[in-house]
Amino acid sequence: MTSGGRSDGSVGSDGSVRWRKVMRGITNALLFVPLLAAPHLAAAAAPPDYKPWQDLLTRYYDPARGMQYRALRDHDKPTLDRLRLQMAQVDPEALPPKDRLAYWINLYNISVVGIVVDNYPVDSIRDLSTDPFIRLNVFKKDTIPVKGGTISLDTIENVKIREGFKDPRIHFAINCAAKSCPPIRPEPFVGARLDQQLDDQVRTFFADRHHLLFEKDKRGVVLHVTKILDWFADDFEKWGGGRIAFLRKYLAPDRQQLIDPAKGNVVLEFSEYSWDLNDASR
Repeated sequence: MTSGGRSDGSVGSDGSVRWRKVMRGITNALLFVPLLAAPHLAAAAAPPDYKPWQDLLTRYYDPARGMQYRALRDHDKPTLDRLRLQMAQVDPEALPPKDRLAYWINLYNISVVGIVVDNYPVDSIRDLSTDPFIRLNVFKKDTIPVKGGTISLDTIENVKIREGFKDPRIHFAINCAAKSCPPIRPEPFVGARLDQQLDDQVRTFFADRHHLLFEKDKRGVVLHVTKILDWFADDFEKWGGGRIAFLRKYLAPDRQQLIDPAKGNVVLEFSEYSWDLNDASR
């Protein structure tokens, strides 16, 4: 009589012993693999050293006035150039996701400052474009050194950051050297505090009454807001729960109460965007 495919109890017992030994060996081998990989994983997780960027921001940047481009050019351009080269040695794909996003945001801001300093004095970063009408191809030129070659500011913003992370808060973290652009954060972005930093960027921007004005008319509540909410409307709709819902989330309670009674009758009006250089030297 057979049981479980075995016709002889002694053979089954030997087979069972052998099988347990085989499985024990496989288990031990699998436990050993992570130990081999651990040093490589630890090394890959280390973010760049952003202290040089912090030092430059402390010395030359005022969120209320802008960047002191002339002083930075005259006194610390070699430091800025070394920082740009240091950033180009980083492999962002080896970083954890939040560190990777922090890297791309910092690289964008460092690179914009570097491009302006390289060409200072200028009245607007758009003056560095060579297309005569739109005057925006300064953002499309592959001039930013990264590991493995060069890319454009446009690629960093639209491919690495927007499509890579689908987070509309980034629009208040990257700075294009224009007066109407959200100010540079006066500290580097870091993966460990990235969500807190991004939330604070949005909250601080809309707390400034230059960037958000309330008005009532026959249409309901009218919000005068940055054109960023117009240009990148799809980002806020797809990834932020809608423009008005996104904006409301970051307002103080007293300002939320200016929106809530409108019961959906909220109209967005987009303010004129100034491309004048955010130059504190003038």
